[in-house]
Amino acid sequence: MSEPSPAEFRSLVEGIFSDIPFVQEIGLKLHDFDLESQTLSAKFVRKPQLIGNHFQNILHGGVIATALDTVGGLTAMVAAYDRMGGAIDWEEKIQRLIRLGTVDMRVDYLKPGRGESFICHGSVLRVGNKLVVTRMELYNDTDELISTGTATFLY
Repeated sequence: MSEPSPAEFRSLVEGIFSDIPFVQEIGLKLHDFDLESQTLSAKFVRKPQLIGNHFQNILHGGVIATALDTVGGLTAMVAAYDRMGGAIDWEEKIQRLIRLGTVDMRVDYLKPGRGESFICHGSVLRVGNKLVVTRMELYNDTDELISTGTATFLY
C-alpha cells in the first residue's frame, strides 16, 4: 500500500473518528483539522443523555473528558503521522497509529457545562519519537471556555 495523499489521510482520520461507538453516542462530529498546523476540532450538541446535573442542565463531566480525550487523541494521531515522515513505510505507520492510546490526561473543569452546543479544539504541545503531548479546550456556543485538558499519548 502506498503512502496516502493528504486528502486520503484526512479521510482515514475522519473514518477512524466516526467509527468510535462512544463518539457516535455523544454525537461528536469532526469539525476541522489541519495537517500543517496539527490542529483538530470537533463539535457536539447538548442532548438529554449527556446531562450530568439535571437540576442545573449541565453536561456530565465524563462527556467533557471524553470530548477532550477524543480530540486530543486524534490531534496526536495527526502529529505522529507527520513526525514519522518518510522514514517509516505506510504499513508500519498504520500499525503504530491504530495502537495510539492515552497514557495520561488532566482535565480542568473551569465552568459548568451549560450551552446548546460545544466545540473542542486540540493542538500539539510536543511530539517525540513515541509520545505526543496535546492541549485541548472545550467552548460552549457563547464562546465561554468550559474546560481545558492536557494529555500524553503513546504511539
